Amino acid sequence: MVSVISAAIVAKKVVKNDFMYRGIILLGTNLGDKYGNLELARKELQEHLDIPRTSAIYQTPPWGYESSEDYLNQALEFTTSISPESVMKLCLAAEKSMGRVRSGTGYADRPIDIDILVIDGETSNTELLEVPHPRLHLRKFALMPLVELWPDWKHPHLHLRAEELLEQCTDPVDPVVISQ
Repeated sequence: MVSVISAAIVAKKVVKNDFMYRGIILLGTNLGDKYGNLELARKELQEHLDIPRTSAIYQTPPWGYESSEDYLNQALEFTTSISPESVMKLCLAAEKSMGRVRSGTGYADRPIDIDILVIDGETSNTELLEVPHPRLHLRKFALMPLVELWPDWKHPHLHLRAEELLEQCTDPVDPVVISQ
């Protein structure tokens, strides 16, 4: 009987450790109650993901289009046993529940944008999910919170650590930390 219990305990530890995903999600908002939007998105994601740490909140002008509304961005570290594709579906569902409408016509103002930046040890290039995020290395507003949480993460294609990606980033806009 003792060996069955011991085996069950070992199996539970193996399943928990071997089938857990760790990653970084980036939240962005430039419409409405921006701080409230970040908090609501975080709470929606916490219903399904463990979020042990968050970055500071950064303010930047829109990237890739003109708007009078600056963005607030915050990175969330997450762990979960659900697949990366399921995490992406959770992100899309949270965006939709918060009023995000994806038009497919490029960048636009939005109440919330939720992107998976990286998933430790994983790469994906499907219609649903690209990780690492394909424009991560081009955007200081994504790199700065990533470096804050995972400075030593190494890009699997560019073979540079997050800190090195930030040092080499040519994005002319320096995000401003507005909340720790």
